Amino acid sequence: MANSRYAGDDAWTEWFEICSVSGCSPEHAAALRAEIESAMYGQLVRSGFSRADAGGDDPVAFFDSYFRLKGSRDAKKPLKSYFAYRLEMEGTSLFSFVCGTLFGSASGRIHDIVIDWIASLKGWKPRTVKGDDGRRRLSWENAGGEGLAAVELADDSDPAAFIDVDPLSRQAEAVIGRISSKLKVEKPAVALLLYATAQDISITEPAVLEGLGVGKSRAYAVREKAMEMLERELRNVEGSDDPLFGRVLLECCEAGLSPSVRRRLEAPL
Repeated sequence: MANSRYAGDDAWTEWFEICSVSGCSPEHAAALRAEIESAMYGQLVRSGFSRADAGGDDPVAFFDSYFRLKGSRDAKKPLKSYFAYRLEMEGTSLFSFVCGTLFGSASGRIHDIVIDWIASLKGWKPRTVKGDDGRRRLSWENAGGEGLAAVELADDSDPAAFIDVDPLSRQAEAVIGRISSKLKVEKPAVALLLYATAQDISITEPAVLEGLGVGKSRAYAVREKAMEMLERELRNVEGSDDPLFGRVLLECCEAGLSPSVRRRLEAPL
């Protein structure tokens, strides 16, 4: 289905290279700004806030910074690299990625981006709470009054705001376990392979090789097999195309790193 706001493949290809709207060519920058502003402000309103709450803060600048900095390790761009990997491995079109994975109303990454934006604007900490009626609500700590301001999304059809991630975590752990079993490699090593790939960490970094317990040539071969298995596994996991599942899978991989490898990866370069 056509989307009149879509900035176009050329514009998003240029943005994807640099994660900066202002750095794109003038015609692409204008189209990208219009689409991103519409998505950001639309999600802001669905989250119970108004455009006035943003004041003079530029939503496009925050959007760019989210992809440059979110989950970053030094100067690397893991989130962008993760999405680039998905685009390549899944053969997803840029249109589907932007209108679905990024800005999809049901489960797009735009929800997480705007929640972070609100937290930045207000200085609040987001969390979800379960009410007496069993419904999950997005709540904000340090929001004045008694220190908690509960906000329900205006759009009840958006499940991403209140989703229970425990089932996703179990699915993600099962995926890692099946790859470990088929590859005959310990789970921490599989977690490290997936984590390093998603975070754009070189497979030949000493900390990665230490965690895998193999040399460079073997590391490349094992990673290639692991990625092939991951692709096959995800085809059989319901909801694996949801960006939230990708995030949960990455978090499970990070949690599966051995303490020594984690320390090495977190150490300044």
